[in-house]
Amino acid sequence: MKYNNVGIDVSKYKFDACVMNDEGEILLEPRTYFQSKDDMDRFILDIENTRTDYDTGLKIGLESTGTYHRNLMGYLLHHGYEVKEYNPIEICTLRKGTIRNAKTDKIDAKLVAKAVRLDFIQNTERYLSDQDHIRMRELGLLHNNLAEKVALLKTELKESLTVLCPGYDIILTDVLGKSSKEILRKSVKLTALFDISQKEIENIMLKNFMSPTNASDKSNRIKRIFDHSTVPEYYKESLIVDVKFILDQHDLLQNQKRMLDKRIERAMRDIDPVSLSIPGMGPISCAIILGILGNVKRFKNSRAVVAYAGLDPRVIQSGKSVNRRGGISKRGNRYLRKALHNAVLVGINKNPVLKRKYARMKDNGKNPMVALTACSRKLLEIIYSVEKNQKRFYIPKYVLDD
Repeated sequence: MKYNNVGIDVSKYKFDACVMNDEGEILLEPRTYFQSKDDMDRFILDIENTRTDYDTGLKIGLESTGTYHRNLMGYLLHHGYEVKEYNPIEICTLRKGTIRNAKTDKIDAKLVAKAVRLDFIQNTERYLSDQDHIRMRELGLLHNNLAEKVALLKTELKESLTVLCPGYDIILTDVLGKSSKEILRKSVKLTALFDISQKEIENIMLKNFMSPTNASDKSNRIKRIFDHSTVPEYYKESLIVDVKFILDQHDLLQNQKRMLDKRIERAMRDIDPVSLSIPGMGPISCAIILGILGNVKRFKNSRAVVAYAGLDPRVIQSGKSVNRRGGISKRGNRYLRKALHNAVLVGINKNPVLKRKYARMKDNGKNPMVALTACSRKLLEIIYSVEKNQKRFYIPKYVLDD
């Protein structure tokens, strides 16, 4: 079957497209279209007109450009086209192979079309974007964005508390925890700053399941910090208002996170990936991991997917010195490594394979963090295996016999 290879370079308000056949002949010179429904329909009509007969297929490739390409890619997928995403580094490598090494949107569209054609000639299996993986990726991105906003609020609150009541965040390290938030709401007021008794602080801690001994000790230390605050009068108003705003924003973000978590759980029930059969893999972690990985068939083997996540070891060599392995490369997506780490924290208790690996590494004297990182790699290999073969997880015989 013959194919026409469509290359698209996407920018914020427009995109440029070019069509090239399998012989490298340009069938459609680069044209510019706007990111609107009318122009997308015009683009589809133009590429359809390049077909010489009904046996000629269309393969479409576009450069991944953050958020700009999403609407176009979704529109093409909706109309039944095969869409391939290309890393900008790949297109840059092709550009360096040209004599002039020029860069314009139209030239980039030609280069993407060339990349699609080369993939076809070399029989390269590349990730074909599908709606399930895109859905998981976008929900996972929302979850990560909310988590980053919460982390930023925590940092801002600690900065304000360092001036208002230095040492408070040492006693209650989770300054946005239930106990801390309730104490701050009752004590940080414009009318009466730190007007709260030790007994009230202690009762708040006991109500949130802190042990009586810890509650008594920490409430005493917090009260002492409140009583010995030296914050200047001209700072108080802005700091108190800032603390109040941060606590209100955190409440809002927590509500949004709960709503998003429910939405992700519903989406994962609809998609029902086989990775959910792995013990310790919850819907949130599964959505983030599979959303970032995409179709695992694009990876040649498990080593490739481990390298993609940045969990492969760095090799250190200099001159005649003996090769040695350093820490992990961390070349890949940090959100992927974080999601794997969170899943492993549950998995070492629920997944017999991870539980066995973690215990053995600890028995061999490995640092707990090193053992957890090794388990993250093992979990990623398991996810790759079950998704590639589309078979649900089962406990291997060597683990059962151990």
